[in-house]
Amino acid sequence: MTLKSYFTVIIMAVALNAVVDLTTMNWTPEIPEWCNSTKKQYLLKMDQACFTLHHINKHTKQDIELWGQSSKCQECPMWKFALIRPASTAVVVVNTTYPTLFQVKQNELTVCNFSYQFGEFGQYSMNASHEECSGVELNNHPANIYLPLLWASVAIFLVLVIWGLKCVMQDRYIPCHLSNWLPGSSTAEASLLITDSSAQQANQIRYRIRCLDTFRGLTIILMIIVNYGGGGYWFFEHSPWNGITVADVIFPCFVWILGASCVLSLNSQLRRALSKQRIFFSIVRRSVAMLVIGLVLNSLNNNNVKTFRIPGVFQRLSFVYLIVALIELIGFDPEDNHRYAWFAPIRDIVCSWRQWIIVNVLVTTQLLITFLLPVPGCPLGYTGAGGLEKNGLYKNCTGGAARYVDISLFGNDHIYQRPTPRAIYDTTLAFDPEGMLGGLTCVLTAYLGAEAAKVLLAFPANKQRIIRWLLWSLLTGLTGGLLCDFRINDGPIPINKNLWSLSFALVTSSIAFCVLTILYVFIDVLSWWSGAPFRYAGMNALLLYIGHVFARPLLPFSWQPLASTHTAHLSMNLTAAAVWILIAFVLYRKRLFFTL
Repeated sequence: MTLKSYFTVIIMAVALNAVVDLTTMNWTPEIPEWCNSTKKQYLLKMDQACFTLHHINKHTKQDIELWGQSSKCQECPMWKFALIRPASTAVVVVNTTYPTLFQVKQNELTVCNFSYQFGEFGQYSMNASHEECSGVELNNHPANIYLPLLWASVAIFLVLVIWGLKCVMQDRYIPCHLSNWLPGSSTAEASLLITDSSAQQANQIRYRIRCLDTFRGLTIILMIIVNYGGGGYWFFEHSPWNGITVADVIFPCFVWILGASCVLSLNSQLRRALSKQRIFFSIVRRSVAMLVIGLVLNSLNNNNVKTFRIPGVFQRLSFVYLIVALIELIGFDPEDNHRYAWFAPIRDIVCSWRQWIIVNVLVTTQLLITFLLPVPGCPLGYTGAGGLEKNGLYKNCTGGAARYVDISLFGNDHIYQRPTPRAIYDTTLAFDPEGMLGGLTCVLTAYLGAEAAKVLLAFPANKQRIIRWLLWSLLTGLTGGLLCDFRINDGPIPINKNLWSLSFALVTSSIAFCVLTILYVFIDVLSWWSGAPFRYAGMNALLLYIGHVFARPLLPFSWQPLASTHTAHLSMNLTAAAVWILIAFVLYRKRLFFTL
Protein backbone atom coordinates (compact mmCIF):
# COMPACT_ATOMS: atom_id res chain seq x y z
CA MET A 1 0.00 0.00 0.00
CA THR A 2 1.54 3.31 -1.09
CA LEU A 3 1.86 6.46 1.01
CA LYS A 4 -0.72 8.15 -1.19
CA SER A 5 -3.19 5.29 -0.55
CA TYR A 6 -2.71 5.59 3.21
CA PHE A 7 -3.47 9.31 3.16
CA THR A 8 -6.48 8.75 0.91
CA VAL A 9 -7.95 6.28 3.40
CA ILE A 10 -7.28 8.65 6.30
CA ILE A 11 -8.93 11.59 4.52
CA MET A 12 -11.98 9.46 3.64
CA ALA A 13 -12.29 8.31 7.27
CA VAL A 14 -12.10 11.88 8.54
CA ALA A 15 -14.70 13.01 5.97
CA LEU A 16 -17.06 10.18 6.98
CA ASN A 17 -16.68 11.06 10.66
CA ALA A 18 -17.41 14.72 9.86
CA VAL A 19 -20.63 13.73 8.04
CA VAL A 20 -21.75 11.70 11.06
CA ASP A 21 -21.02 14.64 13.39
CA LEU A 22 -23.03 16.99 11.18
CA THR A 23 -26.16 14.87 11.66
CA THR A 24 -26.04 15.30 15.44
CA MET A 25 -24.82 18.88 15.82
CA ASN A 26 -26.79 21.89 17.06
CA TRP A 27 -28.00 23.97 14.11
CA THR A 28 -29.36 26.93 16.10
CA PRO A 29 -28.18 30.14 14.35
CA GLU A 30 -26.69 33.17 16.12
CA ILE A 31 -29.61 35.49 16.89
CA PRO A 32 -29.11 37.78 19.92
CA GLU A 33 -31.69 37.18 22.66
CA TRP A 34 -33.09 39.42 25.38
CA CYS A 35 -32.33 38.70 29.00
CA ASN A 36 -35.39 39.86 30.97
CA SER A 37 -35.46 40.84 34.61
CA THR A 38 -38.03 42.58 36.79
CA LYS A 39 -36.25 45.92 36.32
CA LYS A 40 -34.81 46.02 32.82
CA GLN A 41 -33.97 44.11 29.69
CA TYR A 42 -30.48 43.17 28.51
CA LEU A 43 -29.76 42.47 24.86
CA LEU A 44 -27.22 39.69 25.03
CA LYS A 45 -23.94 40.22 23.24
CA MET A 46 -21.42 37.80 21.82
CA ASP A 47 -20.35 35.10 24.33
CA GLN A 48 -23.12 35.97 26.78
CA ALA A 49 -26.04 33.98 28.21
CA CYS A 50 -28.90 34.67 30.62
CA PHE A 51 -29.01 32.89 34.00
CA THR A 52 -32.02 33.21 36.32
CA LEU A 53 -31.84 32.11 39.96
CA HIS A 54 -35.12 31.64 41.89
CA HIS A 55 -35.19 31.81 45.70
CA ILE A 56 -38.08 29.39 46.22
CA ASN A 57 -38.27 29.46 50.02
CA LYS A 58 -41.21 31.66 51.01
CA HIS A 59 -41.11 30.86 54.73
CA THR A 60 -37.84 32.47 55.65
CA LYS A 61 -36.50 35.98 55.87
CA GLN A 62 -32.99 34.93 55.00
CA ASP A 63 -31.50 36.12 51.74
CA ILE A 64 -29.24 33.97 49.58
CA GLU A 65 -26.26 35.15 47.57
CA LEU A 66 -24.89 34.00 44.24
CA TRP A 67 -21.11 34.10 43.90
CA GLY A 68 -19.14 33.15 40.81
CA GLN A 69 -15.78 33.12 39.08
CA SER A 70 -14.36 31.97 35.75
CA SER A 71 -12.86 28.49 35.90
CA LYS A 72 -9.91 29.90 33.96
CA CYS A 73 -8.87 31.98 36.98
CA GLN A 74 -6.48 29.80 39.01
CA GLU A 75 -7.29 29.77 42.75
CA CYS A 76 -9.10 33.09 42.56
CA PRO A 77 -11.69 34.45 45.02
CA MET A 78 -15.28 34.58 43.81
CA TRP A 79 -17.23 37.69 42.87
CA LYS A 80 -20.64 38.45 44.33
CA PHE A 81 -23.09 38.27 41.43
CA ALA A 82 -26.43 38.86 43.13
CA LEU A 83 -28.39 38.92 46.37
CA ILE A 84 -31.80 37.20 46.16
CA ARG A 85 -34.52 37.83 48.67
CA PRO A 86 -37.04 35.13 49.63
CA ALA A 87 -39.60 34.30 46.92
CA SER A 88 -37.81 36.55 44.43
CA THR A 89 -35.62 36.17 41.38
CA ALA A 90 -32.22 37.39 40.24
CA VAL A 91 -31.22 37.56 36.59
CA VAL A 92 -27.53 37.78 35.70
CA VAL A 93 -25.68 37.91 32.40
CA VAL A 94 -22.91 35.28 32.37
CA ASN A 95 -19.93 34.75 30.12
CA THR A 96 -19.90 31.65 27.94
CA THR A 97 -16.23 31.58 26.94
CA TYR A 98 -15.14 29.33 29.79
CA PRO A 99 -17.05 27.27 32.39
CA THR A 100 -18.17 29.31 35.39
CA LEU A 101 -17.75 28.23 39.01
CA PHE A 102 -20.73 29.12 41.22
CA GLN A 103 -21.41 29.16 44.92
CA VAL A 104 -24.77 29.80 46.59
CA LYS A 105 -24.45 31.13 50.14
CA GLN A 106 -26.68 32.03 53.06
CA ASN A 107 -25.19 33.92 55.99
CA GLU A 108 -21.65 32.99 54.85
CA LEU A 109 -22.63 29.31 54.83
CA THR A 110 -22.32 27.46 51.55
CA VAL A 111 -25.57 26.00 50.26
CA CYS A 112 -24.11 24.47 47.09
CA ASN A 113 -21.16 24.61 44.69
CA PHE A 114 -21.38 23.86 41.00
CA SER A 115 -19.69 24.51 37.67
CA TYR A 116 -21.50 25.07 34.39
CA GLN A 117 -20.58 25.79 30.77
CA PHE A 118 -23.20 28.12 29.34
CA GLY A 119 -23.92 28.47 25.63
CA GLU A 120 -24.12 31.76 23.76
CA PHE A 121 -27.59 33.43 23.83
CA GLY A 122 -28.96 30.55 25.91
CA GLN A 123 -31.54 31.03 28.65
CA TYR A 124 -30.92 29.10 31.88
CA SER A 125 -32.55 28.92 35.30
CA MET A 126 -32.12 27.26 38.67
CA ASN A 127 -34.05 27.02 41.91
CA ALA A 128 -32.34 27.44 45.28
CA SER A 129 -33.30 27.68 48.92
CA HIS A 130 -31.46 27.97 52.22
CA GLU A 131 -31.04 24.17 52.19
CA GLU A 132 -30.35 22.98 48.64
CA CYS A 133 -30.07 23.83 44.95
CA SER A 134 -31.69 22.20 41.97
CA GLY A 135 -29.86 21.48 38.75
CA VAL A 136 -29.42 24.10 36.04
CA GLU A 137 -32.31 23.97 33.57
CA LEU A 138 -32.13 24.95 29.92
CA ASN A 139 -35.08 27.18 29.01
CA ASN A 140 -34.00 28.30 25.56
CA HIS A 141 -31.39 26.54 23.40
CA PRO A 142 -28.11 28.40 22.88
CA ALA A 143 -26.71 29.26 19.47
CA ASN A 144 -24.04 27.14 17.86
CA ILE A 145 -21.12 29.56 17.68
CA TYR A 146 -19.18 27.19 15.40
CA LEU A 147 -21.71 27.35 12.55
CA PRO A 148 -19.99 30.42 11.00
CA LEU A 149 -16.75 28.42 10.82
CA LEU A 150 -18.60 25.59 9.11
CA TRP A 151 -20.21 27.91 6.55
CA ALA A 152 -16.86 29.61 5.90
CA SER A 153 -15.24 26.22 5.27
CA VAL A 154 -18.06 25.20 2.93
CA ALA A 155 -17.77 28.50 1.02
CA ILE A 156 -14.01 28.09 0.57
CA PHE A 157 -14.48 24.50 -0.58
CA LEU A 158 -17.15 25.49 -3.11
CA VAL A 159 -14.93 28.24 -4.52
CA LEU A 160 -12.13 25.71 -5.06
CA VAL A 161 -14.52 23.20 -6.65
CA ILE A 162 -16.02 25.80 -9.01
CA TRP A 163 -12.55 27.00 -9.97
CA GLY A 164 -11.43 23.46 -10.66
CA LEU A 165 -14.53 22.65 -12.75
CA LYS A 166 -14.06 25.81 -14.76
CA CYS A 167 -10.52 24.86 -15.66
CA VAL A 168 -11.48 21.27 -16.46
CA MET A 169 -14.24 22.51 -18.77
CA GLN A 170 -11.64 24.67 -20.47
CA ASP A 171 -9.56 21.51 -20.81
CA ARG A 172 -6.78 23.12 -18.80
CA TYR A 173 -5.21 21.65 -15.73
CA ILE A 174 -3.20 24.70 -14.77
CA PRO A 175 -5.89 27.06 -13.43
CA CYS A 176 -6.44 30.18 -15.49
CA HIS A 177 -3.26 32.21 -15.10
CA LEU A 178 -2.60 30.69 -11.67
CA SER A 179 0.26 28.53 -12.82
CA ASN A 180 1.53 27.91 -9.31
CA TRP A 181 -1.58 26.16 -8.02
CA LEU A 182 0.10 22.98 -9.22
CA PRO A 183 3.69 21.95 -8.49
CA GLY A 184 6.39 22.17 -11.06
CA SER A 185 4.98 25.14 -12.96
CA SER A 186 7.42 27.86 -12.00
CA THR A 187 10.97 27.95 -10.80
CA ALA A 188 11.53 31.67 -10.64
CA GLU A 189 11.76 31.69 -6.87
CA ALA A 190 14.04 28.64 -6.92
CA SER A 191 16.80 30.67 -8.49
CA LEU A 192 17.22 32.52 -5.21
CA LEU A 193 18.94 29.53 -3.66
CA ILE A 194 20.12 27.37 -6.55
CA THR A 195 23.85 26.76 -6.48
CA ASP A 196 23.98 23.52 -8.46
CA SER A 197 23.20 23.44 -12.14
CA SER A 198 21.67 19.97 -11.96
CA ALA A 199 17.93 19.67 -12.32
CA GLN A 200 17.73 17.43 -9.26
CA GLN A 201 19.32 20.02 -6.99
CA ALA A 202 17.07 22.76 -8.39
CA ASN A 203 14.02 20.58 -7.84
CA GLN A 204 14.94 19.87 -4.23
CA ILE A 205 15.55 23.51 -3.40
CA ARG A 206 12.33 24.61 -5.09
CA TYR A 207 10.41 22.18 -2.90
CA ARG A 208 12.10 23.43 0.24
CA ILE A 209 11.10 26.99 -0.49
CA ARG A 210 7.52 26.00 -1.37
CA CYS A 211 7.12 24.04 1.80
CA LEU A 212 8.43 26.81 4.05
CA ASP A 213 6.75 29.60 2.08
CA THR A 214 3.40 27.86 2.47
CA PHE A 215 3.95 27.42 6.20
CA ARG A 216 5.04 31.04 6.55
CA GLY A 217 2.04 32.22 4.56
CA LEU A 218 -0.33 30.14 6.66
CA THR A 219 1.06 31.67 9.85
CA ILE A 220 0.91 35.26 8.56
CA ILE A 221 -2.70 34.88 7.40
CA LEU A 222 -3.70 33.35 10.74
CA MET A 223 -1.80 36.16 12.45
CA ILE A 224 -3.82 38.72 10.50
CA ILE A 225 -7.09 36.98 11.40
CA VAL A 226 -6.13 36.86 15.08
CA ASN A 227 -4.92 40.47 15.23
CA TYR A 228 -8.10 41.65 13.53
CA GLY A 229 -10.24 39.89 16.14
CA GLY A 230 -10.39 36.22 15.18
CA GLY A 231 -14.16 36.30 14.85
CA GLY A 232 -14.39 36.74 18.61
CA TYR A 233 -13.56 33.06 19.22
CA TRP A 234 -11.73 32.20 22.44
CA PHE A 235 -9.20 29.99 20.63
CA PHE A 236 -8.25 32.94 18.41
CA GLU A 237 -7.35 34.91 21.53
CA HIS A 238 -4.25 34.53 23.68
CA SER A 239 -4.53 32.55 26.90
CA PRO A 240 -5.11 34.73 29.98
CA TRP A 241 -1.97 33.23 31.51
CA ASN A 242 -1.08 29.52 31.52
CA GLY A 243 -2.36 27.39 28.65
CA ILE A 244 -2.21 27.40 24.88
CA THR A 245 -4.61 28.39 22.10
CA VAL A 246 -4.39 28.67 18.32
CA ALA A 247 -3.44 32.33 18.73
CA ASP A 248 -0.58 31.36 21.05
CA VAL A 249 0.91 28.95 18.50
CA ILE A 250 1.09 31.34 15.54
CA PHE A 251 3.97 33.59 16.60
CA PRO A 252 6.20 30.69 17.77
CA CYS A 253 5.66 29.01 14.40
CA PHE A 254 6.72 32.22 12.69
CA VAL A 255 9.85 32.34 14.85
CA TRP A 256 10.50 28.66 14.10
CA ILE A 257 10.25 29.34 10.36
CA LEU A 258 12.60 32.30 10.78
CA GLY A 259 15.23 29.91 12.13
CA ALA A 260 14.71 27.49 9.26
CA SER A 261 14.91 30.23 6.64
CA CYS A 262 18.04 31.62 8.27
CA VAL A 263 19.92 28.33 7.76
CA LEU A 264 18.76 27.92 4.16
CA SER A 265 19.76 31.49 3.34
CA LEU A 266 23.14 31.12 5.03
CA ASN A 267 23.77 27.85 3.19
CA SER A 268 23.06 29.59 -0.11
CA GLN A 269 25.32 32.55 0.64
CA LEU A 270 28.24 30.41 1.77
CA ARG A 271 27.94 28.19 -1.30
CA ARG A 272 28.09 31.32 -3.45
CA ALA A 273 31.46 31.99 -1.78
CA LEU A 274 30.35 35.20 -0.07
CA SER A 275 32.76 36.27 2.64
CA LYS A 276 31.67 35.82 6.24
CA GLN A 277 32.43 39.47 6.88
CA ARG A 278 29.94 40.50 4.23
CA ILE A 279 27.35 38.07 5.59
CA PHE A 280 27.96 39.40 9.11
CA PHE A 281 27.20 42.98 8.09
CA SER A 282 24.11 41.78 6.23
CA ILE A 283 22.87 40.03 9.39
CA VAL A 284 23.44 43.12 11.53
CA ARG A 285 21.73 45.34 8.96
CA ARG A 286 18.64 43.13 8.85
CA SER A 287 18.49 42.89 12.62
CA VAL A 288 18.67 46.67 13.01
CA ALA A 289 16.03 47.11 10.29
CA MET A 290 13.63 44.78 12.12
CA LEU A 291 14.27 46.64 15.37
CA VAL A 292 13.50 50.01 13.76
CA ILE A 293 10.35 48.67 12.09
CA GLY A 294 9.14 47.32 15.44
CA LEU A 295 9.66 50.66 17.17
CA VAL A 296 7.84 52.49 14.37
CA LEU A 297 4.87 50.09 14.60
CA ASN A 298 4.74 50.58 18.37
CA SER A 299 4.46 54.33 17.84
CA LEU A 300 1.11 53.88 16.08
CA ASN A 301 -0.54 53.24 19.45
CA ASN A 302 1.54 55.62 21.52
CA ASN A 303 4.19 58.05 20.32
CA ASN A 304 4.73 59.71 23.68
CA VAL A 305 8.42 59.22 24.39
CA LYS A 306 7.70 59.13 28.14
CA THR A 307 5.41 56.10 27.87
CA PHE A 308 6.54 54.61 24.58
CA ARG A 309 6.58 50.78 24.51
CA ILE A 310 10.04 49.46 23.67
CA PRO A 311 9.62 45.65 23.38
CA GLY A 312 7.46 44.20 20.60
CA VAL A 313 7.04 41.49 17.98
CA PHE A 314 9.65 42.79 15.53
CA GLN A 315 12.02 43.64 18.36
CA ARG A 316 11.93 40.01 19.49
CA LEU A 317 12.37 38.79 15.91
CA SER A 318 15.35 41.12 15.60
CA PHE A 319 16.99 39.72 18.72
CA VAL A 320 16.32 36.08 17.85
CA TYR A 321 17.45 36.47 14.25
CA LEU A 322 20.67 38.17 15.32
CA ILE A 323 21.56 35.40 17.79
CA VAL A 324 20.65 32.45 15.57
CA ALA A 325 22.23 33.92 12.44
CA LEU A 326 25.49 34.75 14.22
CA ILE A 327 25.92 31.38 15.91
CA GLU A 328 25.18 29.68 12.60
CA LEU A 329 27.64 31.95 10.79
CA ILE A 330 30.31 30.90 13.27
CA GLY A 331 29.59 27.19 13.36
CA PHE A 332 27.84 26.31 10.09
CA ASP A 333 29.74 24.61 7.26
CA PRO A 334 27.77 23.58 4.14
CA GLU A 335 30.18 20.72 3.55
CA ASP A 336 29.14 19.09 6.84
CA ASN A 337 25.88 18.05 5.19
CA HIS A 338 27.71 15.72 2.83
CA ARG A 339 30.33 14.20 5.11
CA TYR A 340 29.91 10.55 5.92
CA ALA A 341 31.32 9.43 9.26
CA TRP A 342 30.23 7.26 12.16
CA PHE A 343 27.72 9.96 13.11
CA ALA A 344 26.26 10.29 9.59
CA PRO A 345 22.68 9.39 10.67
CA ILE A 346 22.71 12.32 13.12
CA ARG A 347 25.20 14.62 11.40
CA ASP A 348 22.68 17.47 11.41
CA ILE A 349 22.94 17.46 15.22
CA VAL A 350 26.57 16.48 15.77
CA CYS A 351 27.92 19.06 13.33
CA SER A 352 26.01 21.74 15.23
CA TRP A 353 27.45 21.00 18.67
CA ARG A 354 28.85 24.52 19.04
CA GLN A 355 25.49 26.10 18.29
CA TRP A 356 23.68 23.75 20.67
CA ILE A 357 26.04 24.69 23.50
CA ILE A 358 25.26 28.39 23.03
CA VAL A 359 21.50 27.75 22.81
CA ASN A 360 21.59 25.61 25.97
CA VAL A 361 23.53 28.32 27.80
CA LEU A 362 20.84 30.86 26.88
CA VAL A 363 18.02 28.53 28.00
CA THR A 364 19.83 27.71 31.24
CA THR A 365 20.34 31.41 31.88
CA GLN A 366 16.60 31.99 31.42
CA LEU A 367 15.74 29.21 33.85
CA LEU A 368 18.25 30.36 36.50
CA ILE A 369 17.03 33.96 36.37
CA THR A 370 13.37 32.89 36.39
CA PHE A 371 13.63 30.63 39.42
CA LEU A 372 16.57 32.05 41.40
CA LEU A 373 16.43 35.83 40.95
CA PRO A 374 15.00 37.47 44.10
CA VAL A 375 12.05 39.74 43.26
CA PRO A 376 11.05 42.24 45.98
CA GLY A 377 7.75 41.29 47.61
CA CYS A 378 7.40 38.01 45.70
CA PRO A 379 8.30 34.40 46.50
CA LEU A 380 11.40 32.99 44.85
CA GLY A 381 10.65 31.44 41.46
CA TYR A 382 7.10 32.81 41.21
CA THR A 383 5.76 32.63 37.64
CA GLY A 384 2.06 33.28 38.24
CA ALA A 385 -0.30 35.92 36.91
CA GLY A 386 -0.55 37.91 40.12
CA GLY A 387 -3.76 39.84 40.71
CA LEU A 388 -6.50 37.52 41.99
CA GLU A 389 -4.42 34.37 41.61
CA LYS A 390 -4.00 32.40 44.85
CA ASN A 391 -6.67 34.65 46.41
CA GLY A 392 -4.64 37.78 45.75
CA LEU A 393 -1.70 36.68 47.89
CA TYR A 394 0.81 37.79 45.25
CA LYS A 395 -1.19 40.60 43.67
CA ASN A 396 1.83 42.66 42.62
CA CYS A 397 3.98 39.79 41.37
CA THR A 398 2.69 39.36 37.80
CA GLY A 399 5.29 37.43 35.81
CA GLY A 400 7.81 37.31 38.66
CA ALA A 401 11.40 37.69 37.47
CA ALA A 402 10.39 38.28 33.81
CA ARG A 403 8.59 41.50 34.68
CA TYR A 404 11.31 42.53 37.15
CA VAL A 405 13.99 42.22 34.44
CA ASP A 406 11.93 44.23 31.93
CA ILE A 407 11.29 47.01 34.45
CA SER A 408 15.00 47.12 35.28
CA LEU A 409 15.94 47.37 31.58
CA PHE A 410 13.13 49.47 30.09
CA GLY A 411 11.19 51.00 32.99
CA ASN A 412 7.58 50.35 33.98
CA ASP A 413 6.16 52.95 31.58
CA HIS A 414 7.90 51.46 28.54
CA ILE A 415 6.41 47.95 28.61
CA TYR A 416 2.97 46.66 27.60
CA GLN A 417 0.26 48.19 29.80
CA ARG A 418 -2.69 45.89 28.92
CA PRO A 419 -1.46 42.29 29.39
CA THR A 420 -3.72 39.28 28.80
CA PRO A 421 -4.29 38.38 32.51
CA ARG A 422 -5.93 41.77 33.04
CA ALA A 423 -9.49 40.59 32.29
CA ILE A 424 -9.53 37.25 34.14
CA TYR A 425 -7.11 37.92 37.00
CA ASP A 426 -7.94 41.63 37.43
CA THR A 427 -4.26 42.56 37.36
CA THR A 428 -3.21 46.19 37.49
CA LEU A 429 0.49 45.88 36.67
CA ALA A 430 2.13 46.32 33.29
CA PHE A 431 3.68 43.19 31.78
CA ASP A 432 5.23 42.67 28.37
CA PRO A 433 4.73 39.31 26.58
CA GLU A 434 7.70 40.18 24.34
CA GLY A 435 10.00 40.87 27.25
CA MET A 436 13.73 40.26 27.41
CA LEU A 437 13.78 37.07 29.48
CA GLY A 438 11.37 35.24 27.19
CA GLY A 439 13.61 36.13 24.27
CA LEU A 440 16.23 33.67 25.53
CA THR A 441 13.92 30.66 25.24
CA CYS A 442 12.57 32.12 22.00
CA VAL A 443 16.06 31.50 20.59
CA LEU A 444 15.49 27.80 21.27
CA THR A 445 12.28 27.91 19.22
CA ALA A 446 14.11 29.49 16.30
CA TYR A 447 17.02 27.08 16.54
CA LEU A 448 14.73 24.07 16.48
CA GLY A 449 13.44 25.52 13.21
CA ALA A 450 17.05 25.75 12.07
CA GLU A 451 17.43 22.05 12.82
CA ALA A 452 14.46 21.31 10.57
CA ALA A 453 16.23 23.12 7.74
CA LYS A 454 19.42 21.16 8.40
CA VAL A 455 17.44 17.96 7.96
CA LEU A 456 16.45 19.25 4.52
CA LEU A 457 20.06 19.98 3.64
CA ALA A 458 21.62 16.83 5.06
CA PHE A 459 19.13 14.14 4.05
CA PRO A 460 17.88 14.01 0.44
CA ALA A 461 15.33 11.18 0.77
CA ASN A 462 11.72 11.99 1.63
CA LYS A 463 11.49 9.13 4.11
CA GLN A 464 14.58 10.31 5.98
CA ARG A 465 13.23 13.82 6.30
CA ILE A 466 9.74 12.77 7.39
CA ILE A 467 11.02 10.33 10.02
CA ARG A 468 13.44 12.86 11.50
CA TRP A 469 10.86 15.66 11.66
CA LEU A 470 8.35 13.36 13.32
CA LEU A 471 10.98 12.22 15.82
CA TRP A 472 11.81 15.85 16.61
CA SER A 473 8.08 16.55 16.99
CA LEU A 474 7.68 13.60 19.36
CA LEU A 475 10.78 14.46 21.39
CA THR A 476 9.98 18.15 21.85
CA GLY A 477 6.28 17.46 22.48
CA LEU A 478 6.91 14.81 25.14
CA THR A 479 9.62 16.88 26.85
CA GLY A 480 7.40 19.96 26.92
CA GLY A 481 4.48 17.89 28.15
CA LEU A 482 6.53 16.37 30.97
CA LEU A 483 7.63 19.84 32.10
CA CYS A 484 3.99 20.88 32.54
CA ASP A 485 2.65 17.42 33.54
CA PHE A 486 0.52 17.50 30.39
CA ARG A 487 -1.82 19.98 32.13
CA ILE A 488 -2.43 23.70 31.97
CA ASN A 489 -1.43 24.85 35.45
CA ASP A 490 0.73 22.00 36.72
CA GLY A 491 4.30 20.82 36.47
CA PRO A 492 7.57 22.57 37.34
CA ILE A 493 7.31 24.75 34.21
CA PRO A 494 3.69 25.41 33.11
CA ILE A 495 3.08 26.15 29.46
CA ASN A 496 2.91 29.93 29.17
CA LYS A 497 3.13 32.18 26.12
CA ASN A 498 3.53 35.41 28.10
CA LEU A 499 6.70 34.06 29.72
CA TRP A 500 7.69 31.99 26.66
CA SER A 501 8.37 29.20 29.14
CA LEU A 502 10.60 26.27 28.19
CA SER A 503 7.57 23.97 27.99
CA PHE A 504 5.85 26.46 25.68
CA ALA A 505 8.89 26.68 23.39
CA LEU A 506 9.10 22.89 23.15
CA VAL A 507 5.37 22.20 22.64
CA THR A 508 4.97 24.88 19.96
CA SER A 509 8.10 23.61 18.20
CA SER A 510 6.58 20.14 18.26
CA ILE A 511 3.50 21.53 16.53
CA ALA A 512 5.69 23.30 13.97
CA PHE A 513 7.61 20.11 13.15
CA CYS A 514 4.31 18.27 12.72
CA VAL A 515 2.77 20.96 10.48
CA LEU A 516 5.90 21.17 8.32
CA THR A 517 5.83 17.37 7.88
CA ILE A 518 2.19 17.43 6.76
CA LEU A 519 2.82 20.27 4.32
CA TYR A 520 5.92 18.54 2.98
CA VAL A 521 3.98 15.32 2.36
CA PHE A 522 1.06 16.97 0.59
CA ILE A 523 3.05 19.55 -1.37
CA ASP A 524 6.33 17.80 -2.14
CA VAL A 525 5.82 14.07 -1.78
CA LEU A 526 2.26 13.47 -2.97
CA SER A 527 2.05 16.63 -5.12
CA TRP A 528 -1.59 17.10 -4.14
CA TRP A 529 -1.17 20.81 -3.48
CA SER A 530 1.25 23.53 -4.52
CA GLY A 531 0.75 25.63 -1.40
CA ALA A 532 -1.34 28.33 -3.07
CA PRO A 533 -2.72 30.73 -2.04
CA PHE A 534 -0.80 30.72 1.26
CA ARG A 535 2.52 30.46 -0.57
CA TYR A 536 1.95 33.88 -2.14
CA ALA A 537 1.43 35.38 1.32
CA GLY A 538 4.52 33.58 2.60
CA MET A 539 6.69 35.16 -0.08
CA ASN A 540 5.66 38.66 1.06
CA ALA A 541 5.12 38.05 4.76
CA LEU A 542 6.99 41.20 5.80
CA LEU A 543 4.82 43.48 3.68
CA LEU A 544 1.61 41.78 4.78
CA TYR A 545 2.43 42.09 8.46
CA ILE A 546 3.38 45.77 8.27
CA GLY A 547 0.49 46.53 5.93
CA HIS A 548 -2.16 44.85 8.07
CA VAL A 549 -1.08 46.91 11.08
CA PHE A 550 -1.40 50.22 9.21
CA ALA A 551 -4.63 49.26 7.39
CA ARG A 552 -6.48 47.79 10.37
CA PRO A 553 -8.95 50.68 10.90
CA LEU A 554 -9.66 51.09 7.18
CA LEU A 555 -12.19 49.60 4.78
CA PRO A 556 -12.27 46.86 3.49
CA PHE A 557 -10.19 45.46 6.34
CA SER A 558 -12.57 46.40 9.13
CA TRP A 559 -15.89 48.10 9.78
CA GLN A 560 -18.48 48.37 12.50
CA PRO A 561 -20.08 44.88 12.70
CA LEU A 562 -23.81 44.82 12.05
CA ALA A 563 -24.42 42.61 15.10
CA SER A 564 -22.56 41.39 18.18
CA THR A 565 -22.18 37.85 16.87
CA HIS A 566 -19.36 35.57 15.80
CA THR A 567 -20.90 35.49 12.33
CA ALA A 568 -20.57 39.25 11.87
CA HIS A 569 -17.05 39.43 13.26
CA LEU A 570 -15.75 36.35 11.45
CA SER A 571 -17.07 37.52 8.09
CA MET A 572 -15.26 40.84 8.58
CA ASN A 573 -11.98 39.20 9.62
CA LEU A 574 -12.04 36.61 6.82
CA THR A 575 -12.78 39.35 4.30
CA ALA A 576 -9.70 41.23 5.49
CA ALA A 577 -7.58 38.08 5.23
CA ALA A 578 -8.91 37.39 1.72
CA VAL A 579 -8.02 40.92 0.62
CA TRP A 580 -4.46 40.48 1.88
CA ILE A 581 -4.18 37.15 0.06
CA LEU A 582 -5.36 38.88 -3.11
CA ILE A 583 -2.76 41.61 -2.61
CA ALA A 584 -0.08 38.96 -2.09
CA PHE A 585 -1.13 37.19 -5.30
CA VAL A 586 -1.03 40.41 -7.32
CA LEU A 587 2.46 41.13 -5.99
CA TYR A 588 3.50 37.59 -6.86
CA ARG A 589 2.22 37.97 -10.42
CA LYS A 590 4.20 41.18 -10.78
CA ARG A 591 7.25 39.51 -9.23
CA LEU A 592 7.41 42.09 -6.43
CA PHE A 593 8.90 40.70 -3.24
CA PHE A 594 9.72 42.88 -0.24
CA THR A 595 12.58 41.67 1.96
CA LEU A 596 15.09 43.23 4.30
